[in-house]
Amino acid sequence: MAEQTCIGLLTPFFQPITAYERAAASLGVELAVVTPARIDWQAEQVEALVWSGADWQTKTVDLPRAFYNRFYGPKPKVVNRLELLVGKDKVFNHITHFDKLDVHRALLQSQLQRHLPAADAGGPKQALQFLETWKQIIVKPRRGRLGLDIFLIRQKGKRIFLHHGTKSPVTSFPSAADLSVWLEENAGEDFLVQQFVPLAEVGGRIFDVRILVQKDQTGTWQTSGALSRLALSYSYVTNVSHAILPAAKVLKEAFPGRSLLPKLEAISLTAASLTEQALGSLGEISVDFGLDGHGNIWIMELNGKPMKSLFLVLGNARLVKTVYQRPLSYALHLHSPSS
Repeated sequence: MAEQTCIGLLTPFFQPITAYERAAASLGVELAVVTPARIDWQAEQVEALVWSGADWQTKTVDLPRAFYNRFYGPKPKVVNRLELLVGKDKVFNHITHFDKLDVHRALLQSQLQRHLPAADAGGPKQALQFLETWKQIIVKPRRGRLGLDIFLIRQKGKRIFLHHGTKSPVTSFPSAADLSVWLEENAGEDFLVQQFVPLAEVGGRIFDVRILVQKDQTGTWQTSGALSRLALSYSYVTNVSHAILPAAKVLKEAFPGRSLLPKLEAISLTAASLTEQALGSLGEISVDFGLDGHGNIWIMELNGKPMKSLFLVLGNARLVKTVYQRPLSYALHLHSPSS
């Protein structure tokens, strides 16, 4: 029997990553969970947790020649050292916790500029300037916190209203100076300020569209799946959702007679390519879109470690197979000496 190709899963946790077992079996590859502390750099070997098709076993193996980075955060220090041994960009997903402002600025220099809400660093001065211009703004962390601390600030007359997850305000301010004090205490430079986009609704609920973009077995960016999150009826954000549905179904209901999904997919592919140029080697991202009532397309944010488990809700076995298999297929591509 031919020896299986071994794909490295680089992670801080020495525990099985079971979500990829079926995909590995389908491709006939071996998985090795690799943690930096267990690497023997001189011998170019690692004590890894290995899945070869039956169970997970701890054993010492040669360093895999391609890695799928499963750290969540900035580029791990270990990546550069690994790539000195296995080759440049053989560890993909250099950065998985994107700075939203860095991504915004990268896309702003491209043809995608018209799909970007205005955004900037979220200090009090900038937030007040945005509020004066747009009357409604979003203030949110530059690096994701699973949808927490996304504030809506809107001005009506002289009074300013603050929303935290709900359409009903949680407090209000009599003046910009009072809001500035709150911003200073609660939303500094590690926050982003963004033009608020009123989203289209289906059944009285706003929705977004998430496109998963992954590299395939040839190293080419492909769209792997699309879903839509319907917000809770009282919320202006979709992070905590009422329902997850196929994007095509929701778009058809919201904008009958229009073909918007191909446009969203094309924009997603361009965004993935541009983000990789700006941040370093990537193999998958998701792009979250909002559409306003006129069907105008807005890029709300990009995610460097997308939650593929969301696609399980759609009940499409073929789709689920694709979204879990493609990262391993891309790793196989990187494993090839010619790549």
